[in-house]
Amino acid sequence: MIFVVKENRSFDNYFGRYPGADGATEGPRSDGTTIPLVEAVDVQPFDLGHDFRAGLLAINGGKMNGFDKINAATGKPSDAIAGYSAFTREGMPNYWAYADRFVLSDHFFTSMYGPTFPEHLYVIAAQSNGIVGNKLTADHEGGYCDDPTEFAPRFRPGLTAQEEQRIMDLERPKDGFDREDLVEITQYWEQIRSCFDIPVLPDLLEEAGISWKYYAHDNVWMNGMQAIRHVRFGPMWNKVQEPDQFLVDVKAGELPEVSWLIPPEPYNEHPGAGKSVCAGENWFVEQVNAVMQSKYWKETAIVVVWDDFGGFYDHVLPPQYDIMGLGPRTPALIISPWTRRGSNPDGGYVDDNVYEFSSVLAFIEDLHGLEPLTERDAQADPLSGAFDFSAQPRMEKLILPLRDDCPYG
Repeated sequence: MIFVVKENRSFDNYFGRYPGADGATEGPRSDGTTIPLVEAVDVQPFDLGHDFRAGLLAINGGKMNGFDKINAATGKPSDAIAGYSAFTREGMPNYWAYADRFVLSDHFFTSMYGPTFPEHLYVIAAQSNGIVGNKLTADHEGGYCDDPTEFAPRFRPGLTAQEEQRIMDLERPKDGFDREDLVEITQYWEQIRSCFDIPVLPDLLEEAGISWKYYAHDNVWMNGMQAIRHVRFGPMWNKVQEPDQFLVDVKAGELPEVSWLIPPEPYNEHPGAGKSVCAGENWFVEQVNAVMQSKYWKETAIVVVWDDFGGFYDHVLPPQYDIMGLGPRTPALIISPWTRRGSNPDGGYVDDNVYEFSSVLAFIEDLHGLEPLTERDAQADPLSGAFDFSAQPRMEKLILPLRDDCPYG
């Protein structure tokens, strides 16, 4: 099992125009007007708002028309509608080719309203310890347990059922989400040191003797393992390795049974800072090609998601599970010889089951007979619509060429 987590894109931004998917080519604004989703650019010039508040603004009480409110504070009309964009096949031919052959999930939601750090905690723990934001010192130096000055906002523990219901009502007000709602919600927040202990899936894998690795850089907000005290300062830290080690392990025949793979920063497709979707797509194709050409392909499933909606428009209302989310949809591809066959001429299938990041953990837990970590993975659909283990695996390899039109990579 290989769980790849990229950065900051919504489903409609990447696959809203994909045939047969639940997509959109236009979107409503908060003033009641509707505008087309313009063709997305390879290098998004600036980062869009995508924090917890931005997710609530975008959903706007269930109207899904608040995406223009996220960046409106700059006063530039072009900034307000910068998230209303969508790629075509020409803009990401290889991602769409994987959708043609394997499974495209069009109801895969982010686990919470955003942003990166707590979403990456759900990826390993099916919870964020109540954390609702990135670390408060945005120095891009990572640190977490290595930096005693780093703190993050979270919902204070011990909330009553009545308080949680009040928060959920504030998050989805029928008349739309506004500043007063946010102010009241933040009254339930506190700060926590960005180093703590919660159970993570690697704990269960260790106990069961199942091999695993977490491939990620030790910088910025994408390495959630750095915030887990018993991992960072214990023997499991040896299994947290650089992402470049993944290809080394594949080619050496040393790939573990479960892998988390967080791309190097130039290839994570995060908007802003000159990062190219084309280069990120090439990086992903390199990893998949290597797995397909290895001894592991017959017994492998690759799931790739993007950690939050990134401020980009999406038209599907997320289910409200609890005070954390769910958040807007993420693109999600599931690649394996065992994926369900669909009506696409190349065999691809569009899966409309409702998933979130905890669904991937639930799939791993079911596969290995492990107990769930939290209520989230206990109730999550374990990717039930994506696979057909009663059919013979399709062993044909889809070895894709790298694009030569990227600005780098």
